[in-house]
Amino acid sequence: MQHNKILILSFMTLCLVVIFIYGIVLSLPIRCEGNECRLNIDEHSSINKISSMLNEQVGLNKFLFKCVIKSTFNDRNIKYGRYDLKSISTLKDLITLITSVSKDRVKVTIVEGWTIQDIAIELEKKLNIDVEKFISICFDKNLIDLIDSNSRITNLEGFLFPDTYVFLKTYTEKDIIHILLDQFIIKYNKNVVLNNQLNIYDTIILASIIQAESKYKVDMDTISSVYNNRLKENMLLQADPTIQYILPEKKQKLLYKDTKIKNPYNTYINYGLPPGPINSPGLDAIIAASNPPNTNYLYFVADGKGTHIFNTTYNRHLKSKKNAIK
Repeated sequence: MQHNKILILSFMTLCLVVIFIYGIVLSLPIRCEGNECRLNIDEHSSINKISSMLNEQVGLNKFLFKCVIKSTFNDRNIKYGRYDLKSISTLKDLITLITSVSKDRVKVTIVEGWTIQDIAIELEKKLNIDVEKFISICFDKNLIDLIDSNSRITNLEGFLFPDTYVFLKTYTEKDIIHILLDQFIIKYNKNVVLNNQLNIYDTIILASIIQAESKYKVDMDTISSVYNNRLKENMLLQADPTIQYILPEKKQKLLYKDTKIKNPYNTYINYGLPPGPINSPGLDAIIAASNPPNTNYLYFVADGKGTHIFNTTYNRHLKSKKNAIK
């Protein structure tokens, strides 16, 4: 009996010692500075890889981290993502951070007509993502195949759907791209029925030009009819936004020499649609591109009030241009 009491007492003492030591270990301070305060845990990262990153960035002993994460049964609870370590001060804080679902959410609005670069820059401002990494992932063939594995698509320009999103701060660049791409696929499949000869890729190319030409749905539909008519007549599209796309900086007004730039996207010298979308079009522009109304219009010019004047002949178009300038 006495022997059992001694064993129980010894066991309890050992447990208290372990708890005490464990508490000290969890209280170990974590220090970081500058870029070292950001931890990027990729999907399927191993414990060894994570412990090595922590050792390099905050000087945390690799063996100690692995022991603690496994002894707390959290080795399978690590959530991949981007973490800001500025908010933590101890090893316990670190483990809680990387094993819990983040409640930090950021509202981000992707504007219709933005390019991949525009989107990346906005996400850098709001979520501190890596712009170059974001853009490079947009060339990932596996992601492109989600749209159409048989098309000539080379990147995701035009397929990152403009909308207002709420992102977790821990989302990686790839997470965000998946969300934008999934939203495009959902919106496209739900709202677009192709009634013409354009495939999904050509539809988005045309929609991106329409998006750049106007913000109004009524105008978008008629502009779409003009471009579809010009395609049928084998006429040059002569779309100013395609010139703006290839210029280093956008101009208030294009010059004649700009329309002579040798570039596949220049629709003043190349027939048909350009090689790819020039921005991320919204749903109205996509629907307009896929289902244009039947008109005889071949020309249009901005009226200076936000809308456009449409004409069937070049002579009338010239008169409209003169009136618009006045």
